[in-house]
Amino acid sequence: MVDGIHFLGIRHHGPGSAKNVRAYLEELEPDVILLEGPPEAEPLLPGVLHEQMKPPVALLAYQPDEPRRAVFYPFAEFSPEWQAMCYAMKKEVSLRFFDLPLVHHLALWKEREEQAEAGETGEEGECDEVQGEASATETPEKVRKVALPELLPVDPFAHLAKAVGYDDPELWWEVNFENRQRNEEVFTAVKEAVSVLREYFPKTDRETLLREAWMRKIIRAAQKEGFKRIAVVCGAWHVPGLEKMPTQKEDNELLKGLPKVKVECTWIPWTYDRLSFRSGYGAGIVSPGWYDHLWHYPDDDGTRWMSKVAALFRTKGMDISVAHVIEAVRLAQVAAALRGLPRPSLEEYNDAVTTVMGFGDPILLQVIREALVISDRMGSVPDDVPKVPLLVDVEKLLKRLRLPLTT
Repeated sequence: MVDGIHFLGIRHHGPGSAKNVRAYLEELEPDVILLEGPPEAEPLLPGVLHEQMKPPVALLAYQPDEPRRAVFYPFAEFSPEWQAMCYAMKKEVSLRFFDLPLVHHLALWKEREEQAEAGETGEEGECDEVQGEASATETPEKVRKVALPELLPVDPFAHLAKAVGYDDPELWWEVNFENRQRNEEVFTAVKEAVSVLREYFPKTDRETLLREAWMRKIIRAAQKEGFKRIAVVCGAWHVPGLEKMPTQKEDNELLKGLPKVKVECTWIPWTYDRLSFRSGYGAGIVSPGWYDHLWHYPDDDGTRWMSKVAALFRTKGMDISVAHVIEAVRLAQVAAALRGLPRPSLEEYNDAVTTVMGFGDPILLQVIREALVISDRMGSVPDDVPKVPLLVDVEKLLKRLRLPLTT
């Protein structure tokens, strides 16, 4: 905490971060919440409590005169940002998206496209593919090549995982955050770790500098308005850059003369597959379906998860008994104990499935991966949200052809 400002550095999707954010906010009872997100989307915030709003969903922002230039901000129920939004709407607490406005963000993207088409490389690291972002940007491949990946770690937490001997950062995160029962001072620990990483990766791309300058501007504005308990919820990477504030003049100089374009925003349905890392989403996760299970059943000892696995295999015509489930749960728990873990992670459950149900053949894991670990879940949004031009055209066509609109 700095002068009444509470920094909550998060990973963008994960039941551990979501649980910690919700618990912190309930204890703090902030006057205002500053959340990493597009300011243009604030009018859409009340929609999070609509009965038809079912995550996963995404905020879609696009340039109406060039709708192919669009930015998506996906949320699952286990996304910390989603929990912060739900908390604010239910408690009627002021919540402000405090990221760099998209009128500037998309304008900068347009400049990069023009530079790329002209054969220029632009400034070092000037690219939408900044790691650890809340948004996955549909950037043309020729623009993506402008990135200089050595400027920032592909995944900041991957470096922390490697330092303690984990080749799989997802496993390290699950062991240390998703399966963790006691989370006192967790945000302080994350801040200290990321501060060291930022010293190790000192170069920062221009867009991150602009974003953090704008975030600091909004933090100062909240302080001037007299808010005493300010909760700042943002990607963990940004916390050190926001906590150590330069002068207001320096930030104003950095933000001077930013280009602008017109932007419109709406909610759209999303899917767990699109939330996964394999979709190309920079802040994606490996196992959204598994994280959904952890969010809804945090105290599951493995019985419920293995029952889901068994039920899935039975639909495929496999002869899986209750005894298989019992033995698989036991084996996963023993494996976790031998590995010094407080409880089994997805890796232990996968090993148990391979051994007990697959008789040593890991091919069954492909079935689990698609149906359960990732899942085909799709969200829904209220009917009265603003519609994007493509959907309007599709609905007109369906009406003319007298066809129903279905998933």
